[in-house]
This record gives sequence, C-alpha cells and structure tokens, in this order.
Amino acid sequence: MTQATLTPETLLADHDHLAARVAQAEESGSPDAWLALLGDWNALKIRFSGERSRRQYRHDQDLTDSEHEAAHDVFRKEFQPVADRGNTTLIDALLASRHAEAIAARHGDYFLRRLRASRRADDPRNAERRIRVGDLCQDYERLVSRAEVTLDGETMTLARARSRGSSPDPEMRRRAFLAHRGWFRDHRDELDAIFDELVAQRDAMGRELGDSDYVALGHAGVNRTEYGAEESRQFREAVRTHASPLLAEIASRLAEVHGDDGLKPWNASSDPTTQLEPGAAEPIDEQVPRAERVFERLSPRLATHFARMREEGLIDLANRPGKRTGAYCMPIHDEKKVVILCNSVGDADDLRTLVHESGHAFQMWESQWIELVDLRMPSFDAAEVHSTAMESLVQPYLDEFLTPPQLDRYRREAARRGLELLCYACVVDAFQYWVYTHPGASAAERHAEWNELYQSFLPGVDWSGHEDLLSARWHAQGHVFRRPFYYLDYAIAKVGALQLARLSQQDHDGAMEAYHELCRLGGTKGVLDLFSAAGLGSPFDPEVIASCCDHARSELSRTAA
Repeated sequence: MTQATLTPETLLADHDHLAARVAQAEESGSPDAWLALLGDWNALKIRFSGERSRRQYRHDQDLTDSEHEAAHDVFRKEFQPVADRGNTTLIDALLASRHAEAIAARHGDYFLRRLRASRRADDPRNAERRIRVGDLCQDYERLVSRAEVTLDGETMTLARARSRGSSPDPEMRRRAFLAHRGWFRDHRDELDAIFDELVAQRDAMGRELGDSDYVALGHAGVNRTEYGAEESRQFREAVRTHASPLLAEIASRLAEVHGDDGLKPWNASSDPTTQLEPGAAEPIDEQVPRAERVFERLSPRLATHFARMREEGLIDLANRPGKRTGAYCMPIHDEKKVVILCNSVGDADDLRTLVHESGHAFQMWESQWIELVDLRMPSFDAAEVHSTAMESLVQPYLDEFLTPPQLDRYRREAARRGLELLCYACVVDAFQYWVYTHPGASAAERHAEWNELYQSFLPGVDWSGHEDLLSARWHAQGHVFRRPFYYLDYAIAKVGALQLARLSQQDHDGAMEAYHELCRLGGTKGVLDLFSAAGLGSPFDPEVIASCCDHARSELSRTAA
C-alpha cells in the first residue's frame, strides 16, 4: 500500500489493493495470507482514524474557524464514504471466509462480533444519509457552541451561565437556571427542526436495511452486542424501583431546606450540606498540575500518561466562545497520542469532568499494546466504566484541590449525583426508544413524553409553570442529537463504578488492580465479560443495582454531619 499523503484517491487505491488480495488469501490452505491482509488493513485503519481525529479535534476547538470546519467536512463527506465502502467489502469477505475461525482464534471471537455491528452501522446504502446526519449534527453544535446569554448585565457562554446555577444565592440560582434553560426554550423551533430531520433520516436508514425502525441500527452504531431493548427496559425498571425513591427522599428534604412549597427546579441540585461554593476549582490553570499530583498518589503507572499529556499540550481545558460544548477524550492512533477537550469554568464540577475524561485517557494509553485498532477501544457501553470508576477512585486524593470539609461535601454530592445519573440516563434511554419507535410524532408529543418520563424517574420536583423548561433539558443533551442510544452507557458504567468504589474502601490495591486490568483489556471483550474479568457483578442484575443504591445511601448517611 502507498504511504503517500492520505486523500480520497489514495484511500480508494489502498482499499482496492487490499480487496484484490482476498481471493488469493481465501484460496490458501493456511490463514497466514488472511492474517497478513488483516494486518495491512489494520495499518490503513490506523492512518485513517488518526487523520479523522486530528481534523475533528482542531475543528471542535474552535467551531468558528472556517478552515478547520472545511477540513473536517471534507473528511466526513469525501473520505468517510470511501472508507465505509472499502471496509464493507473486506468485512463481508472476512466474515464469510473459511479462515474466519482461525482469525477468531488469533484475535478473539469478540472481534468478529464487533465487525458485524460496524458492518451494519456503516452500510454503504446509507452513506448519503450519514452525511446528511453529520450535517445536521454540525448545525446543532454550531448553534449551541455559539450561544450566549445575558445574566445580570454580563454576556456569557451557556457553560458559564449553567455554572452560576450552583451559586449559594437562591435568587442567582433562579436567574441562572432561567437564563440557561431559557435559551433552549427560545430556540426550540430551530432545535426541533434539526431533530425532526435527524429522526426522519435515521428512520429511513433502518428501513433501508429492512428493519421496521431505527432501533437495531442504533444499537449497531454504539457497538452494542451484549444486550438489546428488553435488557435495557429491565435495567430501567430496576433503577426506577431502587434509585428513584431515594431521589424522592432527597427532594423532600431539600424542599424543607429551601422552604419551597414543592421543590423548585433551580433548587433541585442545591444541597447546602454537599454543595461547594462557585469557583472551588479556581484558578483554572492550576487544575491540570493539581490533577497530576492526584494521579501520582493514586497510581504512578497511570500518572505517567497524564504527565505526558500535560507536557505535550494534549489537554484543552478552559471554556471559551466557539468551542464545542461538553467534554471528551479521543485517541490519535497513528501518533500514539490521546487528547482531552473540556470546558472548565472554575467550579467543582470541572474536577469531576477532568477526572472522568482522564479515566478514558488511561484506558486508551494502557490498551495501545493491542494489535488491532478495532479492539483498542471498548464498545460504547463498556467505555464509560473506566471514566466513571475513576471519579470514585480518586476521591481520597482530591485534597490536592479541596479542604477536608470541602472533600466531605464533595463525596456526599458525588453519591447524590450518582443516583441522579442512574435515573437521568434511564430517562434519556427510554425517551430515545420512544422517539425511534414513534418516528412520526410531533415535536409537542416528544416534549410531553420527555416530561412524563423525567418526572417518573426523577420525582419530587415541582415543575408547575416551568414545563417548557423541563422539556428544554433534552435539547441541551447533545448525545440525543449526536449519538442515539449512547446515554444508558453512563448508567451501566455507574453500576460498575459503584462496585469498584465499594471494593476500594475494603481493598484499595485490589480495586486498582481490577481497574488496571479493565484498562489493559481495552475492547477485546464485551461489556459483560469486562465486568466479569474485573470481578464485578452484571449491571443487568437487579440485585446488583439494589446493592449499588444501598451503597449510595450509606455514603450519604455515613458522612452526613
């Protein structure tokens, strides 16, 4: 294969060259020719993935940069379809090969299962629709990333307005909440129009492949191979049974604390016994060096990865206008690097986000030994385990940021937020199943369904008079637009993280050994086998979920003062 600069033309030529070797490899009495072909195909995937990651990262750092936007769009629209067609040809040949068993013996049965999922997700019949979906997601990102609101005479990004919602001043919380959610309410028509077409395009994609809706294809898009709609439903019901009542108790207590006649939404996450003051993680430029000291104390092995990222400038931390919203971690495989993008504003939540994304990074660094790039990253349902677990494992060492009283509050707040995450992730998941099995629903019907689901899983908040701001919540959740069916993965990961947190209290070294193994295994196993390999119970076992909720309750009561 050529090593010239990657272009759509060279990419096509490389895939054609690989495809031309299939017949000879298939005729061989030994799997060696197929394994050699697979090795070269893997090398091409590494080059392709690296270039895609570089362009995406540069683009996301400043969505107003027209040059980087153009480079990113060219890759989506010209490179990606070529890769999808070439990969489909090779996947079909490999899965049908008489040497498939020998390849599985070398790289594991799970590799073939992952290929089947990716084959379906990247089917060339939907290439044009995927481009259009990408355009629509770009429209969403561009709109939200450039959004600004005025709060108390100051113009600021949505992230900064949201951070004001943690103020100890109840009136500031109210104004910040109304400003942040109000932006999404005021832009509802634009956001609904984007989502209307996203649903229509995705529904057509599923039907193009012979399905009655988008659900199965959505599962393939997040590499979901271990479970389906029924297991997801059972998970949600277990969470509603065991976690939602605990949130209702917390809401009742907070209503009394705030003197609300029914807990107001801007007070729902404001607990004076757990909340840290705004700016608790300032200055922002100290967050990375302090985090490095945290990781040195937790695990010198993992700290070496973080130190490299700091030294090489691979962490883009601070929030700024035009930057993509949210946070993520991404490998650049051909450079053997990992990058992190955050939107830090100086609040305590920055710590959770930086630690979370560092957990992803540790997994990506630790699994670089894996030969096949397809197996270096876990499936989406397993990927969040490393990041969410890291949030719990670092808690004893956050005194690098927080005073002992602050750390005590932080731990209790983490327990409350863990319960909230379980329930909220189930809202997002149930909502997406409803959306994609009711593709013809109106925007008003979607908003009504969201409101009903939200209040079912997260009870105890008085939304009367603010129902439009409740339904604005899903417009602010970029995963709903960008990655259907992804969000339940955070709840699944939380079940694993809570188990590791409990183990860490009993046997810290054992917990870290389990965590290192999870990172090392990368994506060589499915989520259930990864849980098992780390000695964790199945996230779909209702008793495991009940036990995790009991642990959260214990954390809240044990440390309460």
